[in-house]
Amino acid sequence: MRKIFLLLLFIFPLALFSQDAIIKGRIVDSDSQPISFVTVLVFEKAGSQALSGAVTDDSGNFVLIDLNEQDYYVEFSMVGFTTVSKTINASTSENIKITLNENIEQLDETVITAKAPIIKREPGKLIFNVENSSLSTGDTFNLLTKTPGVLVIGDNIQVKRTSPIIYLNDKRVYLTSSELASLLRSMDASNIKSIEVIDNPSAKYDAEATSVLNIITSKAVSIGYKGSVNATYEQAVFSKYRFSTAHFYKNDWLNAYASYSFSPRKDFKEDDNYIRFFNPDNISTKSIWESNFEKVTRSQAHQGNVILDFTLNEKNSLSFTSTVMVSPNKTFDNKVNGEIMDGQRQLDSVFKTVSYLENDASNLSFNLEHKIDLDEEGTKLTTAVNYIIYNNAQTQELNTDYKLPTGELINNVNFFTDANQDSKIFTVQTDFSKTIAEGDFETGIKYSYINTESGLDFFNIENSNPEYVESLSDLFDYTESIYAGYINYGKKLEKWNVNAGLRGEYTDVIGDSKSLGVINNQNYFDLFPSVSALYSKNDDNVFGVSYRRTVERPRYQSLNPFSYFITDNIVNNGNPNLIRTIKNKYMVSYTLKNKWAFEAYYIYKKDPLALLTFQDNENSTTQNLDANIIKDINYSFDITYYSPIYSWWYLSVYTSAYYIENEFFSIASPQETFTNDTFGFYAQMYSGFTLSKDGTFTTDLTATYISNMISGSLDMKNQFITSVSFRKSIWKNRASITVGVDDIFDTNNIPVTSRYYNQDNSYFAQAESRLFRVGFNYKFGNYKLRNNTRTKKTDEAGRLD
Repeated sequence: MRKIFLLLLFIFPLALFSQDAIIKGRIVDSDSQPISFVTVLVFEKAGSQALSGAVTDDSGNFVLIDLNEQDYYVEFSMVGFTTVSKTINASTSENIKITLNENIEQLDETVITAKAPIIKREPGKLIFNVENSSLSTGDTFNLLTKTPGVLVIGDNIQVKRTSPIIYLNDKRVYLTSSELASLLRSMDASNIKSIEVIDNPSAKYDAEATSVLNIITSKAVSIGYKGSVNATYEQAVFSKYRFSTAHFYKNDWLNAYASYSFSPRKDFKEDDNYIRFFNPDNISTKSIWESNFEKVTRSQAHQGNVILDFTLNEKNSLSFTSTVMVSPNKTFDNKVNGEIMDGQRQLDSVFKTVSYLENDASNLSFNLEHKIDLDEEGTKLTTAVNYIIYNNAQTQELNTDYKLPTGELINNVNFFTDANQDSKIFTVQTDFSKTIAEGDFETGIKYSYINTESGLDFFNIENSNPEYVESLSDLFDYTESIYAGYINYGKKLEKWNVNAGLRGEYTDVIGDSKSLGVINNQNYFDLFPSVSALYSKNDDNVFGVSYRRTVERPRYQSLNPFSYFITDNIVNNGNPNLIRTIKNKYMVSYTLKNKWAFEAYYIYKKDPLALLTFQDNENSTTQNLDANIIKDINYSFDITYYSPIYSWWYLSVYTSAYYIENEFFSIASPQETFTNDTFGFYAQMYSGFTLSKDGTFTTDLTATYISNMISGSLDMKNQFITSVSFRKSIWKNRASITVGVDDIFDTNNIPVTSRYYNQDNSYFAQAESRLFRVGFNYKFGNYKLRNNTRTKKTDEAGRLD
């Protein structure tokens, strides 16, 4: 800005004394307010090369010098405004005034004529272009709820009932689901150009990517600075807050972005638990345990993000990205009150558990990328390096009193655990792309190194004296190296659009549980082919087919054998013996008039990862264990409709009828295996309404219903959630106020059951689903500039949660 200002100071005096013709003037908006950083280009005639140009100063003034006294074609453009072109005669003194109108929806007498989002299908993916549409308001996380084929429940994002890998500007995000939700909620949807729903990723993507959501942001096209501050207040059982700020700056060699958010929260969750233990005959009832669990969580999370893009010269660019997530002193206050009844449901005893946990976690990610354009035909070579540090320390103290119904103490259990996990991830990759035979050729290599060290010390506490228990303590060391390479080619052939690729990955894993004496060594090489094709009979009828083979590796937390005790007889355990999951996905599709999409697909998973619940009837304990089940089968037929109904109403409907089958080893039952299956139906509806003529008042209504769903041995049914939000822009669109309610009818929480053979347990988790929210956003500086809000991450860090 200073360079431009000094340049203008030089130009203006020079123009005053120059004998050559000039074009000078002032540019304002519809309210006669000056607009800075407007690009002004002068042409000999329309369609010719630009002769010269200028940028308006803070007062909206500009001057074009060294012109002849003749007519010129002049263009005035600014992101967020309608471009104006005029034929102007150059003179020596005339000062002209140009008015630019904001590029918003066209108004009629009563409603706004919305620019409909553009949906485009390519082989293996759907592109949802939302830039400058009526949907590009609010935050990016909310925008995903409006994207066809994307299901958002709580902080979890799903595509076709699988968790997609999230990318921002073709760079993977390595954050937990809650951290990712926080990041996306801090990103303004007005900065989003498009969302790519990739249900058949090419071989360029890591083999773990069964599906991908690639969020593409608009880049800054004009120099200048802008920023924003945001505040959100949420109320459920307890209050929650979020404060954030984002800043953007661009000049001719630097594009910078920095953001920070602080989220103090207090959350409440209540569970009703039921366990029926069996006698040795595995038929009659030994005892019934019923309990009520309450958890209060307090957290103060900090998140920061920095992106620096450097233009070194016309062919070379360098980018540095850093994301920092810090959550210190997160506490969990757990209380359990329960009753134990005999087989005739007569009260035998009662128990009360008090548990306190304190957790400190941090996730630091750094990325450096160099890109070089090798020729004028688009040949590129990109090299990227990533380094991630993840630390998680947690202590837990638990005390349980067992008493007779008369209040007499029977037994007391009191223990303390101290756990710590340190993970380091390093990746380096090189990608090469070139146009060959009018098609897109891509190839690349990647190396990933992951090391995580976890320790758990267990202490029994008697008379306030801790006693170390070696048999319940452990030290776990995990190292993973992945060597990958791929080749991919895509081409358009008249009515056909095809893409085929092959990825190979060699994995070397060493998992060593020092105290338990369990060593898990795995070495394997896998090939992952992918192919997709689209046939466009005409603009209204498009047919598609695709296939992809992928892998899912265990998350590092799941491999950690540590124990998290809900009570002294209910425990969550990791599993160091987990192995990879191989997935095969086949799909056919048909798109009608770019409004209707019909998809049928089949997914087969071998050794899929799942969380299983097993009750030990002899010892009256329950274990939630990460495990590989035998197989997971999924058949589905999906129908999607997306289109503006009227100029003021945009509607998106997504439905899915499916069959799911899980088979797993029933390790706590006499029978060897059990198969859990269900038919189900899922529906998602989004309606966006524009309520004012000027487009500054909008509302969104979303509704989601799931009939039946299974996961391992668990069964769920009849989940329904309806949410509404209102948004009002004020102060000439510099600020906005958002008010909304999630889960209006408080129907999102549903019971979960596991009943088979000699297993009978259930729980009804009731988190704070119904929630009132109010938010305020204020933009300052040259706020109409587009942003550069990319986050660069590595594939492996996504497995930290």
